[in-house]
Amino acid sequence: MKLEKLKKWATQAEQKYQKVEDYFTNGSFGVKFYPLLMYPCVRVSHTLSIKFIAVLSAFLGLYYLFGELITILFSETSLISAYVKHSTLELLMPLGTIIDNQTINLSPLSFTMRAIFFIQGCAFLVIYLLGATQLSSRFRILAALSALLFSGGMLILSSTQGGKFTDGGLQSLGASLTFIFGNLTMLLVGLGIKSEQFKCFKFFSIIAGLIGIAVILITLLLDTSFLAILERISLYAIMLWEIRLGFNILKQVR
Repeated sequence: MKLEKLKKWATQAEQKYQKVEDYFTNGSFGVKFYPLLMYPCVRVSHTLSIKFIAVLSAFLGLYYLFGELITILFSETSLISAYVKHSTLELLMPLGTIIDNQTINLSPLSFTMRAIFFIQGCAFLVIYLLGATQLSSRFRILAALSALLFSGGMLILSSTQGGKFTDGGLQSLGASLTFIFGNLTMLLVGLGIKSEQFKCFKFFSIIAGLIGIAVILITLLLDTSFLAILERISLYAIMLWEIRLGFNILKQVR
């Protein structure tokens, strides 16, 4: 009986969600604003804004990769050691930060990483709503919620200002939101793409999302010495996806 009730509730929830999804994707929502959108100035500004979002998406992905490299180059450790032994979150910590009685003195440019995470947190949801939805036609509400949680995680991590921390606090919450929901957003966007024109991007989004989620779950469930590498695989998947997303949005506009 309990199993039948659960199936019934799941079916009802799926039907209600589909109604909401259809309202925003089959034209019922857009037709209310159609007369306004047909003004030439609105159409031109809309096209320009989509192009700007595409460029911003590609730029932010490249900005992260380049910014992290510069932050590491100014650290007191070697390039290989920084990438292999020190996690991305360590680069966010100002000099003198104490985590579980261990002092972090990795790089004097930690503010660069915090700025990158802050900008990502502010821009990612906008990039999804105005950019990724140009390509994806399904799971938009779930993906928007996932993008919102990713942005929240990025903003939490960017607020790190030094001091004393313990493992499992607010920073761990921010990291979990960032890594899990960033990759989940990729996966949902990939599953929502129907056009054959973006078939390669669809496969990339799905595969990268699955890999990113898998490796971050390993770091959460298992005690591993490859934490820094696994974190970067998950985060780099998101950044590379942002770069490809930008180019595919421009392709769609053309």
